[in-house]
Amino acid sequence: MEQIKKRAIQEKRILDILASKEKLDEIELRAAKNSLQVMIEMLIGKSKKILKFYNCPVVPTRSKDAVYILHEVGALEDEEYREFNAAIGFRNVLIHDYLEFDEDILYKLLQSRQYEKLYDFLQKDIDFSDVVIKRIERFAL
Repeated sequence: MEQIKKRAIQEKRILDILASKEKLDEIELRAAKNSLQVMIEMLIGKSKKILKFYNCPVVPTRSKDAVYILHEVGALEDEEYREFNAAIGFRNVLIHDYLEFDEDILYKLLQSRQYEKLYDFLQKDIDFSDVVIKRIERFAL
């Protein structure tokens, strides 16, 4: 998890610099897309690692599954779940619908600094209550 924290710091630093700009050139736009994608991938990866660490019997198969399970067991608040779910959807657009990508959405994300919520999750130490841990261990779809 320490590698995730270090990488999140690097990606956030890039996004902070780009968020302060009024307009991005093509290279900066690509950097912003890449940094957001990496942070969202780390969100998915960390969520899966948490479930594996606590021996969740359900193995997430889709990108959204791990975040869904963490929400269902009470490890993520409703607002966090909605935002992370939206972030994963955004990542899917970045990857799969790159020809139709709306750059205005990216600018809004940068200027509102919504990526900081991802960063906070990636920096957070895992410290769940015994109740949440038991729910993870016994989770079933």
